[in-house]
Amino acid sequence: MSTIFPDPREWLTSHRLELLAKDLGGSVVFLRQAGLLGAALGYWVRWQASLDANWPADLEKSKIDELVEEWQKHTPVDIDISELRDKLRVGPAVSIWSREQWGQTLPSLYLEYKSQLDRVSFRMLRLTDKNLALELYHRIKASEIKFDEAARQYGEGKEEQYSGGLFPLQSLSKVPYGLAPLLERITPGQLSMPLRLGRSFCIIQLLIYQHSQMDEGTEEILLAEQLRRWIDAVVELLHSELRYMNKPSVD
Repeated sequence: MSTIFPDPREWLTSHRLELLAKDLGGSVVFLRQAGLLGAALGYWVRWQASLDANWPADLEKSKIDELVEEWQKHTPVDIDISELRDKLRVGPAVSIWSREQWGQTLPSLYLEYKSQLDRVSFRMLRLTDKNLALELYHRIKASEIKFDEAARQYGEGKEEQYSGGLFPLQSLSKVPYGLAPLLERITPGQLSMPLRLGRSFCIIQLLIYQHSQMDEGTEEILLAEQLRRWIDAVVELLHSELRYMNKPSVD
């Protein structure tokens, strides 16, 4: 959706800016030089949003107790228990906050992003020789050679060499090389004719196409994406505010 809400300018009150200045102290220049300022601001915004989550105290305690126990079991690092609880609280709390903000919009968000939530698995074979690509297309189609064998023998990409050109099940929105529109048009098992991909020609075989469903997992993906977009907008505004706050005064 094009509108970012809650409105970053309304959320980023003068009180929050004062808190940010206090929390960052004199580390802004160092973080910027180290290339870490954006990540630090993003975490700070997540943390602040998590503090506004309406989380029943008993459920909060039991969830954090569970996370602490899991952490201590798999990460034997000496850390102050209160700091650890604060750290582990952010994730589940910001998830609750996100649902409070965008839960009512989930049906429309699902319709908007439905195709991007579909998942696919496919094989790809790339080579620079157009005639060889066409020959292999016909040989694979006639079952004279298996796709993965052709990929390992003739393919020029790392995926072909290591996995027979296999791209495991993944979100359609994350499919590389701009192949998503093609995968939406073909059916499982179907081969594509050799098509140009940069300086190479590629053959694609769709293996699996899973249509998304409006379930809990999909809701979490949609809410996480809305949270990411909102945090990015707030961080962009914070960069501007920090440049202004750190501007030398002119007498």
